[in-house]
Amino acid sequence: MRFTSAMANWSASQRAVKILLAALACESVALVAVSYAVLRVERTIVMVAPDGGRQDEVSQSKATRTYLEQWAFYLANTFGNVTPDNVNFIKDRIGPILCPAIYNDTMVALSDQAGTVTRERVAISFEPHSVLFEEGSGKTFVNGLAVSRPVMGGENRYQRTFEFELRVSHYRVELCGLRSYEGSPRTEQVLQQMRAREPAPGAGGTKG
Repeated sequence: MRFTSAMANWSASQRAVKILLAALACESVALVAVSYAVLRVERTIVMVAPDGGRQDEVSQSKATRTYLEQWAFYLANTFGNVTPDNVNFIKDRIGPILCPAIYNDTMVALSDQAGTVTRERVAISFEPHSVLFEEGSGKTFVNGLAVSRPVMGGENRYQRTFEFELRVSHYRVELCGLRSYEGSPRTEQVLQQMRAREPAPGAGGTKG
């Protein structure tokens, strides 16, 4: 009887061990699956725009529209308000956020501008009036009034637009495209209208 009872207890223990091992294996698989899912989830953090304004959510490779608009507003004010005293400071501050693809060209352009502003003693100011983010192209436009004031007096006032291509990489904003021109923002719709007004190749010529 004792032998039979011992064997029964042994069999029950073996079954319990198998059940526990199976449960442990399932938990291990579940833990691996959860860990993989957590690693693949793109975390979202709260960032403050460079002007110290409102807070917005930024993921590893994306940012809200308002966050990009605030960055564009900040950059337009930085590029648009240049004096002989701050031009080199602006160059140093902008360098770290430039994409590698445009870094050299942008720094050369800033160096040229620094030379011109310093040599001619010209102060350039910019007063933003509007900010526009274009979903289709991902560009952000800042339009406003620019004023150029030579040291000898007088001034030149004109409408100016800054066109930015801003990207987010590893939660960090990068400037990957920059244009500045007189007039209104050249959105995709405006560019299409401009192309439509251009004469077709060979149009207007005379036949010999």
